[in-house]
This record gives sequence, structure tokens and C-alpha cells, in this order.
Amino acid sequence: MAIPQKKDSTPETGVLQNKPSAKAAEHGDHDRIVMASRKADGSMDQVAPEFIGDKDVALAAAKEQLGQQAASAVDVAARGVTDKAGNGEGSSEPDADVQALKEAQDEAVKVAESQAEREVNDRHQGLGD
Repeated sequence: MAIPQKKDSTPETGVLQNKPSAKAAEHGDHDRIVMASRKADGSMDQVAPEFIGDKDVALAAAKEQLGQQAASAVDVAARGVTDKAGNGEGSSEPDADVQALKEAQDEAVKVAESQAEREVNDRHQGLGD
């Protein structure tokens, strides 16, 4: 069985080559994802991510993910990470601090959901066929 000889020319795609070129840098590495991994600041933790698969699923996942992260960030900023529970006695009256926190979380979720829409719309590449 003969081993085929390696072609001397670089393919037009710039993917397979003996020496790196500027054309290879244009195509570089990237991650194909359905749902993003997130850094603590909410930014995506992939290399030039490209969403694949059903766009509605990717959008729903990004909205949920960023919404939860944004609401949690508001909560931590307002109350810190430690529990400041009182003596265990509660009240049936609405707490103004809790209501203000809830409103801030809702606003953060709206901002996060629009960020998710922008990310998915900018980076979605189809069903990955």
C-alpha cells in the first residue's frame, strides 16, 4: 500500500499549511457553542464563539443564564455574600428593602436579556450542519 505524497500547495481555505500566513489568522481558532460558558463579569469565556443549533434554544439559554447572573450580582452588591438574618421573627408586611432589591434585579435581568439577544443574533451561524 502506497502512502500518498503531501501536496506542496496550500489549499485556498488557508486551513492546512506548512507555514503560518496572514490568511490563517483570518480563519483562526474559534469555539462552536450552543450555550456559552461565562466569566464572573458575564462575558463569554470562549475563543471567538459561534452559536450553532436552534437559535431559539440558544437565545433562551443565554437569556436565562445572563438573567440569573445579573440578578445574583444585584443581590450580592446590595446584601453581600453573608446572611444577615435577624432573630428569626418575621412580619407579614412587605419589606421596602426587599421590594427595592427585587426591582433592581428585574431591571438587571432586562439589561442582561437584551445583551443575550445581541450576542446570539451577532454570533448565530445556523444549525451547525
